[in-house]
Amino acid sequence: MTTDAAPPAETTLEIDVRSIGGATVVRVAGELDVFTSARLRAVLFDPVLCGGPHVIVDLEGVTFMDSTSIGVLVGARRWIASRDGEVALVCALGPALRVLGLVGLDKVFAIYPSVAEAIG
Repeated sequence: MTTDAAPPAETTLEIDVRSIGGATVVRVAGELDVFTSARLRAVLFDPVLCGGPHVIVDLEGVTFMDSTSIGVLVGARRWIASRDGEVALVCALGPALRVLGLVGLDKVFAIYPSVAEAIG
């Protein structure tokens, strides 16, 4: 039995980081799981990419989200808050909002239906 499991071929994740209206917007699309969450963690914990005071994680394009990715979001929120910043999430519908609601994080994170409203 090997411990170096490779991600399934169909597991995909796209991450795009942009500065919009004074906020850092991290757009995530695809599957956030045990295989891909490390990529999101690397972006969210990068002080150059996400060092600004207002970080918005756009989860609208997320098709699947597991507990590993929840841990990444919670950890990033703590890390960014320790640097006097804040994290907002964008997810109007879909798997991300459903998972956040199931674990009660819809009460912890500021969640917006669009990037424009999160910036506003």
